[in-house]
Amino acid sequence: MAGQAEPRLIPATIAGAFAFGMVLALLGSIKLPLAKRLEIDEARVGGLLSALNLALIPMMLLSGMLNDWLGVKWVLVFGSLATAGGLFALSTARSYSAALGELFLVGAGGACMSTAASVLMPQAFWPENAAASSNFGNVFFGLGALVMPALADLLIRRFGFQRTLGVMALFCLVPAVASALSPSAVSDKPASLADLYWPPVLLCGLVFLLYGPLESSVSAWATTYLTNLGVKERKAAWLLSGFWLTYLLARLLAAYCQERGMLPRGSEPWFILALALLSAVTLGQLAGAHDRGTAIWGLLFTGAVFGPVFPTLVGHLFNQVPQQALWGTAFGAMFSIGAVGGLALPPVIGATARRTGVQKALLIPMVVALLLAGAALVLGLMK
Repeated sequence: MAGQAEPRLIPATIAGAFAFGMVLALLGSIKLPLAKRLEIDEARVGGLLSALNLALIPMMLLSGMLNDWLGVKWVLVFGSLATAGGLFALSTARSYSAALGELFLVGAGGACMSTAASVLMPQAFWPENAAASSNFGNVFFGLGALVMPALADLLIRRFGFQRTLGVMALFCLVPAVASALSPSAVSDKPASLADLYWPPVLLCGLVFLLYGPLESSVSAWATTYLTNLGVKERKAAWLLSGFWLTYLLARLLAAYCQERGMLPRGSEPWFILALALLSAVTLGQLAGAHDRGTAIWGLLFTGAVFGPVFPTLVGHLFNQVPQQALWGTAFGAMFSIGAVGGLALPPVIGATARRTGVQKALLIPMVVALLLAGAALVLGLMK
């Protein structure tokens, strides 16, 4: 992965990452007003969002392949326009079926923005260090998701549901403008799928399959866990924001260490292995905590341990795929494989939590973290 960074790609990369993070968080923030507008209960709106998450699995793979076939620049433009169009149409939706189609368009556009921004990160920041580039660039995914719930609530209260989605649709056009004004991303000569060496892609997908449910499960049950230990609901919500803040700060720290050579290229699987073992320890501590202080600090530390796992994995994946012209396909395949885990484990944890309580249910993610460590070990040993 040689070459010089292209600073003119930075605005498009950041805009695409930030917009995708905002869109995902926005869709989770509008359940109540959307249910009211469609005159359905919140559970059916939850079904809409679940359908979107399910559809993201093939859409990430397709968008990754489109990156390699059409070029990253045009996929980012299409993703931006599709997301904006889907949100604008959703703002006027009056039926469940119409909303389903419009959310699918939003999801397709979001998948394109996600894969395009991920592929652009090494070219925009540090071409010789994909892991550092991915950790730094993924901070903007997280920032978009972190600011959106509060911003959506503020905008809906002030301007209403329809105008809020209109504003968000306009914002989602920014990546298209930034991409149109940036140079085309540099890639190798066109490559075919036959040139892609699949074992590292599949193994990275397995690692992500084990990691994804850890992140989604802990973040979903964190506030319930804290309130069961006596933390007030408002404080628990702030602590969940603290979880995401330490998560993002850890990515920045990992990017700094990787770019400075403290975590050299080739060490990514071993770094993930260390993070997986640390997460198993912290999850075990959370499962056995008897006081609020231990639980609070354990949750914040868990966020810091989780943060660098996914972007470091993406950096390792790009290191294992020498043809830049196949990065989109490799990323989309890895993400699609891993996303299956996010559909399977959370319901199991939910059922266990209802039977034994949230605290004991955290033993399940602890076991998954140990399996993640094993998968990272295999990834590190694979040549």
